[in-house]
Amino acid sequence: MTLDQAVDFAMRHNTAVLQARAQAMAAGSTLAHNRSLELPDVSANAQSVMQRQSNNSGSFAQFGLSPSANFSQNTAQLQGSQNVLNLTTSLEAKQAKRSYDAALENLRLTQQQTKLAVENAYYTLVQDADLVTLAQYDQTYQRTLRDIAVANYKAGKVAGIDTLKAQVQLTSSEQRLASAQADADDARENLAQTVGADPSQQFALATALPSPNVPSLDVGSLQSIALVQRPEVAIAQANLDNARAANSLVDAPNTPIVQLAGGWGNQFSPTANAQAIANFNNCIANLGIAVNPAACPGPGASHFFSIGLTSVWTLPLLDWGSRHAAHKSASAAISSTQALLDAARRQVRIDVEQAVRRLNVERENLALATANADVAQQVAQTSTVQYKVGLISQIEVTSSEQTYLQAAKDLLVAQIGYALAVEKLKLATGTL
Repeated sequence: MTLDQAVDFAMRHNTAVLQARAQAMAAGSTLAHNRSLELPDVSANAQSVMQRQSNNSGSFAQFGLSPSANFSQNTAQLQGSQNVLNLTTSLEAKQAKRSYDAALENLRLTQQQTKLAVENAYYTLVQDADLVTLAQYDQTYQRTLRDIAVANYKAGKVAGIDTLKAQVQLTSSEQRLASAQADADDARENLAQTVGADPSQQFALATALPSPNVPSLDVGSLQSIALVQRPEVAIAQANLDNARAANSLVDAPNTPIVQLAGGWGNQFSPTANAQAIANFNNCIANLGIAVNPAACPGPGASHFFSIGLTSVWTLPLLDWGSRHAAHKSASAAISSTQALLDAARRQVRIDVEQAVRRLNVERENLALATANADVAQQVAQTSTVQYKVGLISQIEVTSSEQTYLQAAKDLLVAQIGYALAVEKLKLATGTL
């Protein structure tokens, strides 16, 4: 798995990313529900009633009515409603939209932070793997010095103590190699855990560390970009807008609510229809065959429609100070979220300035470390030849080797530090 593949894998399996994505989806579901309350509500309704009771009037006696012993009725209706004016619903929908936007920004922030964490873990693995290579080189170097010391001792050029010192250096080198290999295995498992992969996952390590050529940096321009791109600022702004909306929601229930509702359908009652037909036939029989049938009403039309406009305005005359307390709480929340937004903007400027400063330092360190490593390597190689012919002591040649190893480690740290400094600048500007 390469670095790019590790980042892509982490975007799908890292626990922090998955949690942030779930929160964004939950906020999206809440937004969809709150928005639906502002849109027309259309539904179909079907109802069938069958009722049988005694011929006694019962509770209808006071009205002089006699209910039918057997009654049935079927209704099919298409009905809808629309909130023409409901300030509470509108404000809650706007709050849900800002919460959803904040959740998306939090997801983007989590993805950026996870990407940097993966890159950091990956370059840590690269560094530890290169340290293993350096330890193997040092082991070979120390074995060569030990062999030279043994040969010089047999030739009578050095004392036996030099052979013992060379053997100690070789043993120490072997210990450092074992530690370096363990560190590399730990770094690989840590990287696998970061991306959400199995601990046995293997990674393709870069043979050459990236060294991007970053042009001259204008801090003011980068800060302007960061104030627009950083997720933290967008989240703080959304929270402030929601706090202001919460203050308006305190008075929202005291504003008029206007709702438009309507329906169209068909209603048919076999019981009532049979009774109407019987009444019609009786009317015809009583008036005679020559009478105009229009004088006797028959069953009416079964279809119907309804339209209604409802307006409700409730004004509380006494709320025992609850609304005043709610406004005080909302005002405190606004002040708090405004302070958080201001702090986020200040932090953005600081992050960009520090990232630029660190990048410039890492670029200088890389140039110096590269030059030092080249010189130290030449000195170590020359010292080996000088020690072999007896021009320098075992202490001097060991010192030259240790100086080179330290210079090589410093170069590795500088290379990784510069590569990560570039990524941290992107994170600081919100463009990673």
